[in-house]
Formats: sequence, C-alpha cells, structure tokens
Amino acid sequence: MAEPAPNHPRQEFTEFFDNVGSGVGVVDASGEVLWMSSRLAEHSPETLRMFTELCADAIKDFTTSPTLHIRKRFGSGNRFFELLISPTIDHRATGILLDVTTGTRLSDRLEAVDLAGADLLDLDAQIVNPLNVAERLALLEGKIASTMRTLFNDQPFEVRLRNRKTEQLELVIGHGIEPLRIGESIYARSTGNGISGWVASTGESYIARDCDSDPLSVPGLVGARSSLTVPLLLRDRVIGVVNVESLQADAFTDEDRLALETYGRYQAMALNILDMLIVERSSTSERVSATLREEVAVPQQRLRDATRDLAGGKLGAYEQLESALETLDARIKGATAGPQSVLGIDRLPRDRSRDQFISGKRILVADDDANVRETIQGLLQEAGAIVENRADGSAALDLIRRARDEGRPFDLVISDVRMPDRNGYEVFRGTRECTPHCAFLMMTGFGYDPNHSIVRSTQDGLHHFLFKPFQAGVLLEEVRKALGAPA
Repeated sequence: MAEPAPNHPRQEFTEFFDNVGSGVGVVDASGEVLWMSSRLAEHSPETLRMFTELCADAIKDFTTSPTLHIRKRFGSGNRFFELLISPTIDHRATGILLDVTTGTRLSDRLEAVDLAGADLLDLDAQIVNPLNVAERLALLEGKIASTMRTLFNDQPFEVRLRNRKTEQLELVIGHGIEPLRIGESIYARSTGNGISGWVASTGESYIARDCDSDPLSVPGLVGARSSLTVPLLLRDRVIGVVNVESLQADAFTDEDRLALETYGRYQAMALNILDMLIVERSSTSERVSATLREEVAVPQQRLRDATRDLAGGKLGAYEQLESALETLDARIKGATAGPQSVLGIDRLPRDRSRDQFISGKRILVADDDANVRETIQGLLQEAGAIVENRADGSAALDLIRRARDEGRPFDLVISDVRMPDRNGYEVFRGTRECTPHCAFLMMTGFGYDPNHSIVRSTQDGLHHFLFKPFQAGVLLEEVRKALGAPA
C-alpha cells in the first residue's frame, strides 16, 4: 500500500496563514495585492480597499522611518478591524487583519458609561442647593433613566437601596416594573428574597437567562423572560442593586453585565452623595436649632428680670409684658424644635370661622409624633373638619379600610413620610388602592425622605407635600389645595 504523499510546503504555508486572524495579505507599494489568504478574500470590497490602501501608505512610512511594524484601525460596515503591517523585502508589506468589533464596541460602550457617570456626579451646587430632596433625587433619576435607556434599549429596570438597619431593599427608582404589593418586602438575604436579595447579600452579579426555570427568580416584570441584576458597590460595601428585565429569553450578555456594573458604581456614588446631603441638611438644622436656643436663653431671662423691675408693682403692665415674652418664647421654641413642630399658630386670626373647603370633610392624620399629630388635628377641627389620627401606618391603613367598608370613606389622608412600620409611599399606595378618590398630603422633616417615598409617590401621581417645620397657615392652604379648592 502506497504511503500518502506529504503536503507540499506551499500548501502548508497557505493552510497556516488561513488560520491567522481575519486574514493575511502581501501588498506592494502601488497597492496591488500580491497574495492573500482565503480568509482575507472573504471580506467585502470596502474592507479589502482599506486593507490595501493602509498597507501602501505604511510602505511609504517604512521608507522614511524604518520600524518593525505599524498598527492601524478602521471600520467597514458594522465591523471594526485592527491591521498589523510589517515591512518585507522589495518595498512590500505583509498585513495581518484582526476583527476587533466586539472589543471596540465594548470599549465604546464603557466610554459612554464613563461619560454618563461623570455627568451623574456633576452635581452643580447652583443647581442642587435650591432643590429639596425630592427634586434632587428626581434630577438623578432623570439622568439615570436616560443612560439606562441608551445602554439597554429602554428595557424596564429598577434601583433599590439597602437599608443598613433593616437590610430591606427599598425601591428608589423604577421604570416599567410594577412595585411590590403593600406589605411585601425584599431583603438583602441569599435565600427567600429572589435574585435582588441574593445579589445584595453576596455582592455578585447575576444573569437569569430563563426566568421561568431559574431557581432564584421571583415575579417582577409581567412576562419577563430574562434579567440582569448587579450590586451597587461603594468601595467594597453593597448599598443596593440595579435590576434590568426583558421580555426576551437570554437577552443579556457578559458585556451587558460589565457595562451595568461600571455604571452601577457611579449610581452608588451619586446616591451616596445625595444621602450625605440629606443627612447634613437635617443634622445641621438641628445643631443650629440647639445653638440658637442656648444663645437666646440668657437674654430672655434678663428680659424677664427687667420686666419685674419695670412693672413696679403694676400688675397690668407686668402681665402684659409677661404675655408678650411667653409668645416670644413659644415662637422661638417652635422655630427651633426641628421637624417636630407646626409654626405660626398664634398668627392665625383668633376669630376665624369654619373654612368652606375644609368644613365637614373627613380627614385622617398619621404621624408617630404626638405633638404634630394632635396639633394638626386641632387646627383642622377648628376649621370644621371631622378628624381622626393614628400613630403608625398600619393602624392608619386599617382605619382607611374600615371607614370605606362602613360607607364613610375619608376625603383626605395626611401622612408623615417616616413611621416605624410603614413609610409614606406604602400609606399612599394603600390609600389609593382602597379609596381611589381620596386626596393625599405627605409630610417630611427637613426634606428627609429615607425611603424616597416622595419621589416614588410623585411617579404615581401625588402632587401635595409639606416640608416640616411648616406654618399653620401653609398647612391649611395645602389642605384646601389637596381637597380641590381653586388656587
């Protein structure tokens, strides 16, 4: 039996170069292709034209500036290439073509992410300082939503922040994904809390390529087939998660994961800056309040002493001055009590009659601060309203349901944004689900909104807010507006 003939050296040469990159070719100084591999020959005429022109230009460069090789990049159609050109004998050049489309697209995408991240962190003081916390978060939300639409073709997404005390993952920004039902919560735990809980607990990203069969997946977007969830990392600490969902199976790649992880770090920094601004505003206000009370205490006592001296036994003058000082004292305490105060009650007309827009309305006040709760109740009752109050969100929602069932639903609910068991957003959603036509007014102290209830409620159509401490007259005006009185 005859031995098979060995491969011809030229054939081995050709087979070797057919497996190098996306093609190899030899070009002379005029731009003529002297030889090309079969893989290079498969490319479009436009790609081959760019290949030969760049090689011919390189030959000229080699003549004037000798070097071992030259790298060139170019695009052709929807592909990107890198061309490695080396000089050969007789004014010729060998070009090795590499398809770098995937790497180039990823690089361009990450560059876009970096630019968007820089914009997210560009919190100009002249723009940010005049805004309350709801407006600041809305500003960030607009930037984040715009970038997410670009990165993921307008796929539904949500951003959740981790409550460091309770480990609950609170919804901050949502686009196209239905919020959890009242009473439902997600925690940063590796079991029993879906993919978001697992990601927040482990600090690792997760791609669910088929939500129907994925062991961690829980219902989110109706009809979702796949999802991508990454942690929001601030240094090495997980402060939240970003979750993107798709109606298509296996819609997300590792490139998507890398892009979202990168942008997630910018989101974490921006949201952390916002929270620091909120805390600073609250704590600074409280420090100023305490300092002011200390400074006023001494001269106030001196005024009291002077009052007694000047009275000279004249009781009427003494009582008049003492009353004025008591009023001053009450105003100072009110102005410096922080968010647990309603200001300017003494400025309301003493002979004020029932308010035509408030009188007869059934109103519920929910606030865990008894002073605020009872003060608001008293003011509204004087205006003619039928008022009840509750100290927490669960009790408020129970009363709202019972009032509906008994055929005497509330016309208005006034709720604080932060209570021990329910945040303001949960009370707002529960109210709207139970009694859709009931008006709602949300209160918060110094603009502090730890669960971002104001922005979330605004997204769902709430328009009436009070920022403590507020004037009694402002309270009454906002109540009228919420009840539909003309502006």
